[in-house]
Amino acid sequence: MGIKLKITALMVSVLIITGCSSNNSQPDVEMGQSTMNHDMMKEHMSHDEVVSLNNSTGENELNIPSMLESDNEEGIVYTVRAQKGKTEIFDGTESITYGYNGSFLGPMLRFDKGDTVKIRTINELDEETTFHWHGLEVAGDADGGPHDTLKPGEEKVIEFKVEQEASTLWFHPHPEGKTAEQVYNGLAGLIYIEDANSKSLGLPNDYGKNDIPLIFQDRTFDDKKQLNYDAARNDDGTIGDTLLINGTLNPKLTVNKEKVRLRLLNGSNARNYTFKLNTGDSFVQIATDGGFLNEPVTLKEITLTPSERAEIVVDFSQLKTSNDLALINEDGSILLPFEVSDESGESRNIPREMNSFSVTEEEMSLPVTKKVELFGMMDQVTINGKKFDPERIDFTQQQGVTEVWEIYNKPDEMGGMIHPFHIHGAQFKILSRNGQEPPENERGWKDSISIQPDETVKIAIQFKHKGVYMFHCHILEHEDNGMMGQVKVE
Repeated sequence: MGIKLKITALMVSVLIITGCSSNNSQPDVEMGQSTMNHDMMKEHMSHDEVVSLNNSTGENELNIPSMLESDNEEGIVYTVRAQKGKTEIFDGTESITYGYNGSFLGPMLRFDKGDTVKIRTINELDEETTFHWHGLEVAGDADGGPHDTLKPGEEKVIEFKVEQEASTLWFHPHPEGKTAEQVYNGLAGLIYIEDANSKSLGLPNDYGKNDIPLIFQDRTFDDKKQLNYDAARNDDGTIGDTLLINGTLNPKLTVNKEKVRLRLLNGSNARNYTFKLNTGDSFVQIATDGGFLNEPVTLKEITLTPSERAEIVVDFSQLKTSNDLALINEDGSILLPFEVSDESGESRNIPREMNSFSVTEEEMSLPVTKKVELFGMMDQVTINGKKFDPERIDFTQQQGVTEVWEIYNKPDEMGGMIHPFHIHGAQFKILSRNGQEPPENERGWKDSISIQPDETVKIAIQFKHKGVYMFHCHILEHEDNGMMGQVKVE
């Protein structure tokens, strides 16, 4: 079973990233300041208890994002527009929101392995933005990092070949200093990659029926029921008391008595979630961020930090009860009530073998060539004692060469908090957590990883493409405050 990670999401951050010099030799580490002034300590202490989410009343059927249709031009062509609009999140009240190809959130894009894909991205906002393809292995100039901003009215066409395995990815903006606000306002969408293996496994795959995307985002609304990021913003991670799933307030999901595949995405700015069923029943995890596990792993709960994904299967024909059934958070908050119909769905077996993922002896024996030490809090966050500088390259790595990175979450005087660490442009393998083999449900491809205070994680990573890629804390306010570095792949 997976490690149970504490949900200390608004305690203060402690991420330092100790890095190697650009020639990949072991560097001198610039240590972050370990002292905090009185005001900062007070702010830190105020985050020891994270505000609970309001229970979902289940009065609104869950919205399912539409599947984006191809433009039917040469190649696989999609048009994705970043837009500003108004959305009726609360009945009778419109909120100003952002969205892709609409006023709030975005559609799902589906790719097949082997596809050559063209995407036309258009910025229809009144501010700069980027289009970042989180988890997608693409060249640096197509990744959509902070170097690739589009001004209002600008557009760009990117083209790439899909070469990675079946997975659930997502896309969101990544402009320097503005990512948190733009995601908070609604810029997020899903990507499904399918391949021959995924189509042969017989898993639930009827989109919106027994294959359900779930984008979890907590928000705070002001007294006029408006999203007001300036009022809600917290430099150590913005957390709200109101949960939206796929943009739906007080959602419920109606299912048949069958196995249902739930694709979980923590799309929040800072909150961690520990998902479990209120009946205490177990479920099985079948996939991590970047692909299927080798075999299903039975769990009673799973924790995801911001940007992490997991695919789980719940058998609604075998639960202890179908009444008052819900997905809940660790503290018992009702996230998503289920309404189980009397109708029986398809009878499916989850295959015992789903993938051939492995960590090789060669990978385990590689030396650590890059050290990442995470440290800081609020607007004082740093990576290796430094804030992000778009003109500075922190690491270099050769295309197609596997290296081992060591990431350490350095505690501060208050203890510290969990940090989600994300690397652009590649999927990686977890080699160890504090010298121990990772739990069964993390033995698969990852692009984001949760790191506990005083925890050291080793990963093996290979970049398939050239370019400059970001690595950063995925607490979006920390990223905006400079907890980000760059690796140049040559």
